[in-house]
Amino acid sequence: MSAKKSKSDNRKQPSQQPKEANPMIEYGLLILFGIFLVLFTTFKITGDDDVFWHLATGRYIVETGHVPSVDIFGFVTQGQQWMPFEWGWDVLTYALYNIGGYTALSILRTVIFVLIFWILYVILKKFKVSTFLTVLFFIILAFGIMDRLTPRPHVISTLFFAVLLYIFFDFRYFRRGTGKQIYFLPLVFLIWANMHMGILAGIFLFGIYILSEIFIYFGKSNQGVSPLSKKQLQMLTALFGMSVLAALVNPNFFQTYVYAYDHTKMKLLETINEWRSPFDPVYGGGFVTNIYKFFLFGGLIILYYSMRKKDYFPALVYIGFAIYSVRAVRFTVDYIVIIFVFFVIALDFILAEFSKEKINSIFRSSPLPSIIVMVMLAYLIFNIPNNKLYLEQLQYYRVSGFGINSDFIPVQMFDFMREHKIPQTGQRPLNHFGSGGYLVWNFPESKNFIDSRNLNDDIFGEYNTLIAKRPGFENKLKQYDFDYAIYLAPDLVRAPAEMEQTIISYFSKKQDEWKLVFWDDKSFLFLKNLPKFKEIIDKYEYKYVTPYNFGYQKQSIENGMKNDPARVKSEIDRKLSTEPNGVIINTIQNSLTSKLNR
Repeated sequence: MSAKKSKSDNRKQPSQQPKEANPMIEYGLLILFGIFLVLFTTFKITGDDDVFWHLATGRYIVETGHVPSVDIFGFVTQGQQWMPFEWGWDVLTYALYNIGGYTALSILRTVIFVLIFWILYVILKKFKVSTFLTVLFFIILAFGIMDRLTPRPHVISTLFFAVLLYIFFDFRYFRRGTGKQIYFLPLVFLIWANMHMGILAGIFLFGIYILSEIFIYFGKSNQGVSPLSKKQLQMLTALFGMSVLAALVNPNFFQTYVYAYDHTKMKLLETINEWRSPFDPVYGGGFVTNIYKFFLFGGLIILYYSMRKKDYFPALVYIGFAIYSVRAVRFTVDYIVIIFVFFVIALDFILAEFSKEKINSIFRSSPLPSIIVMVMLAYLIFNIPNNKLYLEQLQYYRVSGFGINSDFIPVQMFDFMREHKIPQTGQRPLNHFGSGGYLVWNFPESKNFIDSRNLNDDIFGEYNTLIAKRPGFENKLKQYDFDYAIYLAPDLVRAPAEMEQTIISYFSKKQDEWKLVFWDDKSFLFLKNLPKFKEIIDKYEYKYVTPYNFGYQKQSIENGMKNDPARVKSEIDRKLSTEPNGVIINTIQNSLTSKLNR
């Protein structure tokens, strides 16, 4: 079969399809989806401490001109092996931050996802998939990847997956064996190698593509796509080899991948949701995970499409990445993005094959389905900025806008620490896991105890022993000689029992040794009762009015109101002056007002 005939077989001819809907409706669909996508990818940084240590790493590399190979942020783990294999992203985002702050990071994220969806749209357009069907499934795809929309280096992998698919589709189906973009693949992998470990999935995808071409060349498929010439296949194989070599061009060569592999074997990952199985009985029933399962099991239509078209590339991709995705939730987004185009093309093919002409024309030329999707998009667009979509309908903690969500990240506590030079006075903090990156980003001269880089199981085990007050934790407090402690509890108002279950209760009961100098609805700052902190403690200690006392040691507050009412009132007034809308302090005030006025 000639390449020309294969090309004709694999692309739908205009005469085979009903007339498309009014172009204005198509443009309307695309414009509304574009607005939706921009709003959907514009939200504040919430509970994502990784963003901050990536920025801190970028700053270190720019200022020193050196990519570290050992830990530079922890006072306990300092000097231990750490390879920031995402250093390219770190430098890029730090440079953008210097230009436009957190807003620039948000814009970068939005631009990346606009490019991703645009590339997928171009591919589907080449296969003459209707704009209605494309946009409808774009909406589903957007919700399916919403957990991975944070401005972190994995978004580069998502972009490069789309780029690879475009190059492969162009070379295989539209400019058979002559597409020039294929020669850019080694450059893509060179950049990718210094941005994110998703490059391994990219190499896997490239390998599947070459395997499909080998099948055709040796006669395993003789109807769907014409075989490449021997020279073309050799060229493709050479490009694969060059791409693999390009992946080794990074600060630590092959050792980078050994380190990354060892990293995935740590036991601590079992406690992190994104490393759990998408079929985990606790985690696997969520809205986003169900979309993944829809694409996983619905992807069986790709197998049917492959058999009907005698083209095994889609089937190999589906099987390969289905197996890849079931290992952990974090891989499910890769799977959805990679098989998305195959899925929609297969669905469009099946609709055309089995639907009656009248029914098929409804999806292509009738304006009604498109108008329904436009109304849906308008509804989403209206409800994203006011957060009703996230907080009320999806019950998903996300806040639209730019910058940091200070209701979740301890901005106020860190402002207090900055104003009173706590990190400069103290040297050995016991910090909450979710604030270690924020600590080294805000105070580059300081070291943390732990952060979300997940350096090793040992430090994570020590952290859990301390935070959960496991046997021996008091000895560890002395061993590490902590001089201040910061604790982040974003769910404190909804789940106050966290205080009793964690080291907060220990510090709160040991008031002679540990002094609470700052607290709000989500965070605590304790200082060890040392001479170097005396001035701050004398001025800012909360002796009576604390969340723990109010919840579990009411007698302490009662004693204060009886023996030291002026101090109690002063602490309430001070807290209200800094957090007038605080839920906990207003609850305490309302509870004590009548007693204080007696």
